[in-house]
Amino acid sequence: MTNHALLVLYDPAWPRRFDEERRVLAAVFAGTEAVIEHVGSTAVPGLGSKPVIDVMVGVPALAAVEERIPALEAAGYGYVQEYEPQLPERRCFRKPQLGTRTFHVHCVVHGSDFWIRHLAFPD
Repeated sequence: MTNHALLVLYDPAWPRRFDEERRVLAAVFAGTEAVIEHVGSTAVPGLGSKPVIDVMVGVPALAAVEERIPALEAAGYGYVQEYEPQLPERRCFRKPQLGTRTFHVHCVVHGSDFWIRHLAFPD
């Protein structure tokens, strides 16, 4: 089986869609000091990309994410554990759980190397 990535021209609606989703995630992570950032190709104005918005949530400890898995699932996110052996410092979610993905959420410790590297890309 071959996986293909669909690349599209930059969509000026991506920042607005991120802002809308940030509000959903802010409600899920209320009380955790979470910082929510738009990362990846869709965060770079004018750059073509896969039409999937990458979001990074920085929390003080991954336990804050693990405690909120049911709330993330209730918000339409599916928990993706399959990459944790390779990236144990990240918890990954995708939305919707089935069908064409529109959001990937990467939860990491705020200020970690992962956080810093991924914030550097759009810059």
